[in-house]
This record gives sequence, C-alpha cells and structure tokens, in this order.
Amino acid sequence: MIGEGVKKIPAYVCNIPYDQLNELREKFWKSKVKYKRVWKAIRECCESDSETAVILLEAAEMACVHNDLREVIVLQNPDYIFKVPNYCVCDPVYERDYTQIKEKYKNIKEINIKIILYYSVENKDIELDVTNKTQIKKIKEDFAKKMNFDLNKYKIRLFFSGQELLDENLLYYNNVQDMSKIQVLVIKI
Repeated sequence: MIGEGVKKIPAYVCNIPYDQLNELREKFWKSKVKYKRVWKAIRECCESDSETAVILLEAAEMACVHNDLREVIVLQNPDYIFKVPNYCVCDPVYERDYTQIKEKYKNIKEINIKIILYYSVENKDIELDVTNKTQIKKIKEDFAKKMNFDLNKYKIRLFFSGQELLDENLLYYNNVQDMSKIQVLVIKI
C-alpha cells in the first residue's frame, strides 16, 4: 500500500517518466467535462494531502465508496460513481521500492489476536479470536454465524478508524491490532 488516509491505495509501478505521467493526469482531468464541478472537487482532493482531502470531500458533500479516492459519490445522488485512476490519486513507486514494499508485507509474521466487533443496534460486543492475517470476508462470515444472520439476506459492513474494511483485505492492512474495536453495520438486502 502507498499513501495514507483516503489516498491509501495498493502500490503500483509505472515506468513512464514523471513529465509524461503529469501529461496523462492532465489529459484525464481535461476529459471530464460532464459534472465539471464534481470533477474539480475530486481533483483538488487528489492533489492535496490526505487530511485536507477529507475536509474537501465533506465540504463538497461527497464520500469515498470504499476507503479511498478511486471511487467517489456525491451524497445527494449516490447512484453515480466517479472513478479515478490510481495515477491521479498517488504517485507510483519505483521498481526497487515496489519490491521492498512487497517484501515488507510478505515478511509480516502471523500473530494471534482478539478483536471486538461492536454491533450498535444491540449494543453488543462480539469477541473473535483471529490472526492479523485473517481476511475481512472471513470475519464477516464469523460474525454472521454468531449472530444468526443469513448472508443471502443481509449485507455486513465493517469499519475501523473511519475506514471501511474491504472483503479481500487482511486485518494488518488496516493496522487492526490485538483488542481493536471494529464497528459493524448490518443492512437488510
């Protein structure tokens, strides 16, 4: 992963020079003529630091669909998703740095931890024994089993430190540690 906050995205390598990358970015932003006000706000978010980006998103009444600026919605009309390519959100990493990032995550040891899932509807804490390499999807399944929710009828969303935890991610991606409290949102489908 590179970046932080709403600008935290999977690391990627781009072998074109920065001047060409900047031209590519400019071409993308100029191509967005429909919903120009929204695209301008998204561009400002992408070109600022992560804390300022959050403030700008709130001021423009927009939100990230997941955890980052690659997919943004306008809160008044959440049906349309504004998709932004990686290269507009964060700079790429050099090949040597990308290898180091991959090695860093590869070398993380699996540790047994306990997490607390807080289900506010019932004001209930559910403790789960997991590892730091447990996939989010598995945690949702375990929660559904403990609470007798049918995953065909309910959608479960997990939030930690203001960010939604995505199914394919592992706990350590979001810095979830022993005794961390994760908020649970259950939506009937």
